[in-house]
Amino acid sequence: MKKLIYLILFTLIIFLVLINSYDIMDSIRFSFSLCVNNLFPSIIPFMLLSNILINYDFVTELSDILGNIMNKVFKVNKNCSFALIMSILSGTPSNSKYIKDLYSNNLITLKDVKKCLNFCHFTNPIFILGTIGYTFLGNKKLGLIILISHFISSLIIGLFNKKDNFIDNKINNNNSKKNFINVLKDSINSTIDTLLLILGIITTTIIITSIISNLIHINENYKFIYGLLEITQGLKYLSLSSLNINLKTIIASFIISFGGLSIHAQVFSILDNKKIRYLPYLISRLIHGIISIIITTILLYIFI
Repeated sequence: MKKLIYLILFTLIIFLVLINSYDIMDSIRFSFSLCVNNLFPSIIPFMLLSNILINYDFVTELSDILGNIMNKVFKVNKNCSFALIMSILSGTPSNSKYIKDLYSNNLITLKDVKKCLNFCHFTNPIFILGTIGYTFLGNKKLGLIILISHFISSLIIGLFNKKDNFIDNKINNNNSKKNFINVLKDSINSTIDTLLLILGIITTTIIITSIISNLIHINENYKFIYGLLEITQGLKYLSLSSLNINLKTIIASFIISFGGLSIHAQVFSILDNKKIRYLPYLISRLIHGIISIIITTILLYIFI
């Protein structure tokens, strides 16, 4: 019965793709353009750099500086400081790549992975300030308000981590003797694999959104709901709506902090660890979105 349901479902999807081929092709072009022109340029340098830094023990240096904050404030292994800083700089789904690399190198435990995943969720700051604030909302100040709300609300989630008795893992290898060319080659291969995975998931999500759009008529003012699937499309529709600018800012803040199911799929596909449950992550993203709404509303009241 399960196989039959899957067969019917995929047959239906193929049929819908064929009868909506023009819209599907347009969606695919949009996803490729989005990745090549916006997403990839902003994350490729950080992914390459993070791999190289981990291989040359930079994690140790950063952990010595921020170790107390990670231990006492966020209640995680001090090596998680690397994932936190890199995630703030480059955003998600890169955060899952940094966390996975730390875990693969035995620098953090599985418990640390689960905790970090919940509060190291940041959208690229350049995307928030430039694309959302300046392009979509036409106001850099609104972009800054969203950025502040988004970052603070994610860190607030980290404050409620349960305290565990753990021993900070030490790096015990000879990475300093590694050949730089080999390290760079491994970093490039790892980055390309991750980028192709991200591209595939984004394209699939946008195709699904296109199919839904052709099946169900949604008022233009409320098409931002697609942001629950893929944030860029949702934010694009939000910018085109006739809603009040303050309401647009609040909705955009929630969409960015929730991340969209496309981002969720990218994060868990990159992690590729069946021991990590999705439900706690989903709940964290919903809480993240709600706290972002509250902080954004307060900041709008004070500064706008």
